[in-house]
Amino acid sequence: MATDSKTHGNDDFTRFANEAYHQWEKTMSSWWDQVLDSPSFLGAMGENLSSFAKARQQYEETVDDQLRRMHLPTHGDLTRVARIATLLEKRLLEIEDRVLELQDTVEGRLASMEKEALQARIEATEARLEMRDKLDALSERLALLDPPAAPPNRRKPTARKAGQ
Repeated sequence: MATDSKTHGNDDFTRFANEAYHQWEKTMSSWWDQVLDSPSFLGAMGENLSSFAKARQQYEETVDDQLRRMHLPTHGDLTRVARIATLLEKRLLEIEDRVLELQDTVEGRLASMEKEALQARIEATEARLEMRDKLDALSERLALLDPPAAPPNRRKPTARKAGQ
């Protein structure tokens, strides 16, 4: 039974700690709400932010002035260069896309033209073969109708004597 009393004691302590935490959280939330809604707090924060912005602007102007004196690029210069580089990169990517599209189009047209030219050559070859077959058939018919005549006898040229 000793373990039961220890467990019961731990449960009570945990419950007490949770209740204390929730009460503290509620109190702090209420206090912060009052602080954040206070016009004097908001005015002080605004003034603090304003003075910080002025100090930062003065610091940046001083740094830019020192950089100019050393003939180095300022933050504004680097920002402009970065903006220009970004725009150039965008245009370059657009141009690359166009070139790839044109290349695909040209390759497609060339492939089509090559196919058409190859097809025309095949058709021309087939037409020649048909004509050859027809000519061979006609030659065979003519040979059957009219036997070839013997070639004429030609005399061998005689050598002429010199002086004739």
